[in-house]
Amino acid sequence: MIRPLDNAADAEACDAIIASLPDWFGLEQGILDCAAAVRTQDGLVATDQDVVRAFCTWTGEGDVAEITWMAADRGARRQGLGRALIDALRDVLRERGMEELRVKTLSSRHPDPGYGETRAFYRAVGFEEIAELDVWGPEDPAVLLRLSV
Repeated sequence: MIRPLDNAADAEACDAIIASLPDWFGLEQGILDCAAAVRTQDGLVATDQDVVRAFCTWTGEGDVAEITWMAADRGARRQGLGRALIDALRDVLRERGMEELRVKTLSSRHPDPGYGETRAFYRAVGFEEIAELDVWGPEDPAVLLRLSV
């Protein structure tokens, strides 16, 4: 089931998901930034028997929204939860009159295989790469992807 993120009630479950994925979320500042996002930003969660198994948070301005954090518990990966979150988020954004969804992730200029999977996921749900960025420094090149809502 997909439902809105309850910032107060769901935050610890989202923190636990991040903790289960040290290969993706191993930097202390990133963990702190994600913890702040799940406590303050709009978001959605995917649940199984009332247990949060995946989540996403986002911000929006004008007609563009951006996913700030998205993760599925290690044991819940490849079960369609990410696709369900993206589909539900597109519905929410359409209702709000938004036209585009963006996300930044580690670029293919970085050899990390986990983020290769991340980019493949975003491409599989319809995102297209629109720009290479150096917002995280030269050791962590980024790519900006977009999806029409």
